This record gives sequence, structure tokens and C-alpha cells, in this order.
Amino acid sequence: MTQRNLVCLALALCLTGCQGPGSYSDSSIEGTIPPGFYSPRLPITAMVGAAVYYLYKDNWGVEETKTGGDKFHLTLKKNILRENGDSEAGMIFKRRAGEIATEQGYDGYRIMEYSEGIESTTFGPQRVAQGVIKCYKGAADKK
Repeated sequence: MTQRNLVCLALALCLTGCQGPGSYSDSSIEGTIPPGFYSPRLPITAMVGAAVYYLYKDNWGVEETKTGGDKFHLTLKKNILRENGDSEAGMIFKRRAGEIATEQGYDGYRIMEYSEGIESTTFGPQRVAQGVIKCYKGAADKK
């Protein structure tokens, strides 16, 4: 699904929650909210719009696990709703590895393993990348 189609879908969902002037179905709110502003469907539409945005906002999701000592396992999964950004995995992996090393108080990191591929999911193919980094303090160890 293209980016344009998703934007149109989100706008259509938002617009279906709005009603025209003078179309109240709840008389208890008359006089407090301008005509055409409130719809009982608006909260549901807003939740659907927020869900679409949440699913669509990032190209890659990153999961990280400390595997013991100074090693970390990173898994990147590409958002299946996005068409662009297929070649970003390596860059994002290295950026996050550097952030982990800095956050944990290390001086640097070494990539021990790294692989990219495509996994089959219920909604179609999904690009994935995974790897293991080893963080170090001082000069990089040779092992």
C-alpha cells in the first residue's frame, strides 16, 4: 500500500466521524458545543486514526537484549506499511549500537554478528536485520 493511499485512508476515517451542522443525536450537549463539532463516532475514529499513525510512523523497530556481560543482541524489523527505507538497517544498527555503548558507559563496541533478510509474516514479507555487539572499555580487545 502506498504512502498516499494510507494518508487518504486515515483522512477518510477521520472525516467519517464528523457530522454536518445541526445533526445532534444527544440533546444533553446542545448549547455547550458548536453544531457539527461533536459526533458519538469521533472518539472511535480518533483511535483508529491514532492506530494507523502509530503503525505507520517509523520505518524500523529495534528490540535489544543484553545477552550477558558486555554483549547485546539487536533485532530490527521494518514496518510492513512503509515502502521506502529498505537499505537503512545497517545504518540504524550501527547508530543504536553506538547509543547502547554510550548509555552503558562503554568506550566503544564491536559487531560480532550481523545478518539481514526477509521473514514471512501474516501480512506479507518483512525485512529484518539482527546482530550481536560486544561493548568494551579502553582499547578494543582483540577477541
